[in-house]
Amino acid sequence: MQRAVHREELNKLVESGVVVETVSPKVVSSLHVAVNDEAIRRQRRVSHAVATTIKEHPEIDTSIGVPLSKGSRNHVQLEQMSFNGFEKPRSWDWHEGHKAAFFESLVEEAERAGLMHLVDSLGKAPIEARAVSTMKAYAGENQRRINWSKSLPASLSEEHRFTLYLVDRAMSAGSSSLAKAAAAFKLANDGLSPFASQLVSDVIKAQRRKESESRAQPTQVSVNTVSKIVDMVQDDEKSERNALVVTLSFYGLLRAEEASMLKWSDVHQSGNMLKLKIRRAKNDQLARGRETFCDWPEGSKRDCLLKRFRARASMRRGLDFVFQNILNGTKLTPSAISGIAKDTLAAAGVSATHHSLRRGRANHLQQSGVDFQAIKETGRWRSDAGLRCYLSDSPRAQGFTVTELGDEVGG
Repeated sequence: MQRAVHREELNKLVESGVVVETVSPKVVSSLHVAVNDEAIRRQRRVSHAVATTIKEHPEIDTSIGVPLSKGSRNHVQLEQMSFNGFEKPRSWDWHEGHKAAFFESLVEEAERAGLMHLVDSLGKAPIEARAVSTMKAYAGENQRRINWSKSLPASLSEEHRFTLYLVDRAMSAGSSSLAKAAAAFKLANDGLSPFASQLVSDVIKAQRRKESESRAQPTQVSVNTVSKIVDMVQDDEKSERNALVVTLSFYGLLRAEEASMLKWSDVHQSGNMLKLKIRRAKNDQLARGRETFCDWPEGSKRDCLLKRFRARASMRRGLDFVFQNILNGTKLTPSAISGIAKDTLAAAGVSATHHSLRRGRANHLQQSGVDFQAIKETGRWRSDAGLRCYLSDSPRAQGFTVTELGDEVGG
């Protein structure tokens, strides 16, 4: 009799959409029995997420239940759950190991004290302390590692799993990708033991040594190449836009993402100087905006190109972004900016990427006598080491004066 009552209740839940599918003995419903710590944590996650969603979105009709997303069948995973179209992962769910356990124990006490909003802020802190692009890259690296580790024995520790994963990744990835994977793991976990940390460092260094034996010198785009592209501009909007992508990126040392976000309200000219406001740079974690100044002679060919293209843009209805899709007026993505730069450079006979513009301009400034710190500020590099990776050896950088260079060339 009791079993029949439970079956009737379960059928009602299935009809209402609250239960999507049941497979004995797993039942995702209010009838689910928590038999271990993992099940208890899972119930807390669901309860907290549902309560938070209902509180933040009073328009939700709670009488019809909460449908589970397709990815949640048979096993509740909070990051895959959808509450009437609202994604509600918890701000700390990306932590692993002891860090995850820290938040689980904190949640238990915070729920009783009504302090969950503080826990949520605490979970967001590591995310908000880093650039959005950095966190996206770390999330991708951690997900790749987790997917690879699924086939490993459960008895292996996370540290063992990661070191094995890194060696496997080294077979197809470069040292920078390995370093990124290590940083992502350390952020989500407690870090590594001294010995494991040394092993990880050795794997990355070994990969760098292999790369140095076969790596070609990075391409640098020269001022002459940029001038040639400006000279090649045809009298149409697309040609002007593509040339301006290269020209502004070169002189403003713009990353593809920075060029993508550039608006006309960010571009100001004063005499022979152009000021570009960078809304979010890598070394601007608080998103206050940075300003880059570049030489922009009034009446020069690049100045005429900018003014001509700006006049065309003023006749367009749409967004304020400098670089838009010619057909529909949408903002160009960073990948589109990179593609345009690569194609435009190829048309000028140079095989290079968008980032080669940044490298070329940094070296041009160094060769022109601009000091290291000024280049770092102009290009918005976060560290000295980061900039040094871009710069080639040059006599000026090693202390030679203009007179000495002239004597050397003449003698």
